[in-house]
Amino acid sequence: MKSIILIIGIMVSTIGFAQNEISGFYSIGRVARGIDCNLYLYNNGNYYIELSEFLSNDIVFAVVLSYGKFSLVNKEVMLVDEIHNFKIRLVVDNKALIAKQAFSFLVNKRFIRNDYVYMEDYGAYRSDVNPLLVQKEHKSYNISHNKLIPLYLGVYEDGQGYKLSIQQNNKYKLEFKDIVLSEGKWCRNTNELELKDINLRCSFYLLINNKKLVSKLLLGDYKSFLLIYK
Repeated sequence: MKSIILIIGIMVSTIGFAQNEISGFYSIGRVARGIDCNLYLYNNGNYYIELSEFLSNDIVFAVVLSYGKFSLVNKEVMLVDEIHNFKIRLVVDNKALIAKQAFSFLVNKRFIRNDYVYMEDYGAYRSDVNPLLVQKEHKSYNISHNKLIPLYLGVYEDGQGYKLSIQQNNKYKLEFKDIVLSEGKWCRNTNELELKDINLRCSFYLLINNKKLVSKLLLGDYKSFLLIYK
């Protein structure tokens, strides 16, 4: 019995050691004009990925694309998103992490570690969003809007950088300031639009409403916004 406890203790401490070794600040650098993509891996197993836009020398606007928990197994770092439960897979290559399964713009890109960036020991990003409550809102919306609302093919924008292209061949592309966040196939369920991401193998949802699409937990959206048909 003592041997079993000892082995479990060694395994737990090894996992903790591995996480501490890989923890740190990583960046791809510029992914668009004035925009960097950064990855934070914390000692306590938390992570988040952000887009940082440099509006001026003193002002940086950040969009959190994903946050949750990470683990390290056999030279692979697995990030599990807390809200959508999709997985991002990174391969360790010396002081770099190569994205193998990720957002469209990240696939095969290298995150380079920067040991000179200060990070708090127990950093974490959290949203007030309740995914179960959002699902209930979807169902309630479809019940209250039981007549089929027309879905117009073309481009929808929110005026803040998000652009969603709904194409005739059931393909879509979601961008933030010309950065392709998600792409794949779309389908509709009454007045709900489902976006099936081919890279993340996960679905995102919007509500159809008279030349408008109401975002419900799109990438980087933790408050809901309107995409208007152009």
